[in-house]
Amino acid sequence: MGGNVYVLNDLECRYLTHVLDDAYNRLKDDYLESSALGPARLYSARDSTDKEFWALFCALIDFQIPVVSILNPMLKGLLSYMEEHGIKFIDLLDEEDLARNVFTNFQWKSSTGVKRGFRHRFVKIEDLIELLTIFKRVIGDYGSLRTIVEDAYKCSLHLEEPMEAVLHTLVGVFRKYGGRPPLTPVRFSSPLKRLNLFMRWMVRPYPDLGLWDFISKRHLLVSLDEGLRRVLSRAFCVKVGMSWDGVVGATRFLRRINPGDPVKYDYLLSRVSIKGYCTKDLSRTRCYLCPLINVCRSSNFTPKPKTSSLKGKEREIFERFLSRYGHEYDSIHSEFPLGNYTADALLHKLNCETQIVEVEEQLNYNAIGQVLIYRYLYFKIYGKAAKPIVICTRSRRELKEACEREQGITVIEVGYIR
Repeated sequence: MGGNVYVLNDLECRYLTHVLDDAYNRLKDDYLESSALGPARLYSARDSTDKEFWALFCALIDFQIPVVSILNPMLKGLLSYMEEHGIKFIDLLDEEDLARNVFTNFQWKSSTGVKRGFRHRFVKIEDLIELLTIFKRVIGDYGSLRTIVEDAYKCSLHLEEPMEAVLHTLVGVFRKYGGRPPLTPVRFSSPLKRLNLFMRWMVRPYPDLGLWDFISKRHLLVSLDEGLRRVLSRAFCVKVGMSWDGVVGATRFLRRINPGDPVKYDYLLSRVSIKGYCTKDLSRTRCYLCPLINVCRSSNFTPKPKTSSLKGKEREIFERFLSRYGHEYDSIHSEFPLGNYTADALLHKLNCETQIVEVEEQLNYNAIGQVLIYRYLYFKIYGKAAKPIVICTRSRRELKEACEREQGITVIEVGYIR
């Protein structure tokens, strides 16, 4: 890592953990739709070895291809075809003609219509056949992937990074059996993103597969790509390269946030880039939807301190809200001071949930940013979490869904007020 790493103090670390945990719980099911993990989970084989190789297959072909529009529909189509014809994935390892026929003839639905057969810009069916041949030789010599990984892991527990040795072993196995790019790595200098992704699937619990409980989550390593590297650099000044050293450096930073499960937030931090919130062009970022908005060193959102009291239309909106929902609260403080800011309200529900409130006539980016500032300042001052709430007359559906899903902001519409 570079020398200018943003050192998180205890409060910042606790706040970041709270925000990321909250986002993880909201979005973990979404991961199944926007990752090859979705099709990997769909495979209902009883044989654990069969499941292992299907998951590895899904991980290894997950590169340079749109996941939502092409990869996942294609993998789901392949699964449907095998299920319809009573074929197990492991059967394809033993019968080359069967595998070639399946990969050529299965159908799947894309956004442009029904497609036939496996399609990938950089992977041909012959590459898949070669990969299955490697899988077959692994079974013949070791019995399963688990055997290789478990033996390597147990022999490496004395090392600072046991998974480094495990992946080194796997790369060696691939190379011994004739593996080659693009599907199997042969050099250990790269980030090995797809193998680290596979390991996370196999070890972590839902939404991951959780099939290998013999590996400790604290030893897992991040699946580093350009998007994750950009987010770490901008948010925390963690400068890492697209190399194995970069993987180790990024993982060790995340262990400061979550020592026992550093890759838990792997997908969430990558999502900041995937969703277009943190773009290559810093001037085009959409920080108001990013869960790192209050701790990111490069955030371009700097709202002016709001100190004015509720008045006019905002007062009417808040009063209408209270007339409908006031019975749900045992404490209501309007114009609640937070340092240089003043939240429109601090509410405490009968179920003990604390809410921090911004009132706006219409949901907009400024309202989102303001209430996120309130959430951060309340945590900073009082050391406790408050649920961010925006009360408004109306909102655009897309913006409402985005801020509720991405930021955990509850949007309450009270209807038009003359």
